Amino acid sequence: MRARKFYVFCYGVMLTFYALLAFADDSVGTIKSTKGEVGILRNGSNIQASAKMKLMKSDKIITGPNSSAGVTLQDGTLLSFGPKSVSQLNEFQYDPVSRDGNMLISVLHGSMRFVTGLMGKHNASAVNIRTSTATIGIRGTDFIVSVDGGH
Repeated sequence: MRARKFYVFCYGVMLTFYALLAFADDSVGTIKSTKGEVGILRNGSNIQASAKMKLMKSDKIITGPNSSAGVTLQDGTLLSFGPKSVSQLNEFQYDPVSRDGNMLISVLHGSMRFVTGLMGKHNASAVNIRTSTATIGIRGTDFIVSVDGGH
């Protein structure tokens, strides 16, 4: 009887593990708001962005004329993208327990407002913004990046 209980227990643990894997969230953040034309380029496919949509690492956020988007990353970082903007979430890893991780966001065109979340407050050197001419190391908590030129 004891062996049967052990097998039932192991089976239950295994089912729980697989359920957690099935519902694991690989997202790095969420779109909180959109105005106008906002798209996500993911693995070569264009997706129309909408509120509550999950963002994945390497997603490219593209806003049209008179458009904008608001994003919250897992660590609470807030990103706002202005009209005619193109930005990419190149790297994002975050451990909510230790607050360690790293972030690299490329601003290819247009504007982005950045408000530091827990990762930047815990380890500012882990957060970087890249433009066509420079990489910005985060030392403040709230700033705007604007990049002129083509896509």
